[in-house]
Amino acid sequence: MIINWGSTAIDPSLIVAGVINDPTMVKSATNKLEFFQLMSEAGPEYIPDFWTNASDIPADAYPVVCRTILNGHSGAGIVIANSQSELVNAPLYVRYVKKKDEYRVHVAKDETIIAVQRKGRRHDVPDADVNWSIRNHANGFVYVRQNVSAPPCVLEAATKAIIATSLDFGAVDVVYYERRSGTGAKVLEVNTAPGLAGSTVQDYARYFQREVV
Repeated sequence: MIINWGSTAIDPSLIVAGVINDPTMVKSATNKLEFFQLMSEAGPEYIPDFWTNASDIPADAYPVVCRTILNGHSGAGIVIANSQSELVNAPLYVRYVKKKDEYRVHVAKDETIIAVQRKGRRHDVPDADVNWSIRNHANGFVYVRQNVSAPPCVLEAATKAIIATSLDFGAVDVVYYERRSGTGAKVLEVNTAPGLAGSTVQDYARYFQREVV
C-alpha cells in the first residue's frame, strides 16, 4: 500500500495494493483555484469570497490576497492588496479574513481528526519582524499543540474540505474569527504533504496502522 505524501503522479507499476491519496485528487486539492472551486460547490460558507478577475472585486472587499502562484506553499506568491491600486496580476484573488487564530487540522476522509495544531508566535523573532497577516515560519510563527483546543466550527470546516476534495487525508489550514455577527471559520488551503514533527508523526502512524495494517 502506498501512502502518497503530496505526489501528483505515481508510476502505475509501483502500485500493488492501492494508494492512499489518489494523485489526481492531490493535484486538484493543491491547486488553490481548483480547491476553491471545489469548495464553492460543496461548502461555500467555509471559504472566503474569491475572484479570478480583478475587475470583479467589489470596492468593499479589501484587503484582498493576490495569489500569484496557485501551487505555492509557506506563503509563496502571496501579495496583500489594501486597495484596488495595490492589486497585482494573479489567477486568484481571495478576500482577506481578519482572524483571531489560525489552525492546522489534520483530518481523514472518515472524519477522524488525526491532530490539531495552532499557529503560535515565535518568541525568538523580534516584534518588528513579525507579520500577523501571513503567519508562517519566516514571518515569526510556529505550530504549537500544547493546550490547543480548536472550536467546533474549525473542525467542521476542515472536515468539509477533505470531503470536498475526495482526499483520504490532509492538513487543512483554517482561520477562526470573531465578529459582531458571531464566530466562524474559513478554510484557506489543504496540505497533502504537511511537515511533521514530534507527536504529530506518532498520530499519523497510529492512524495509518489502524486503517491500513
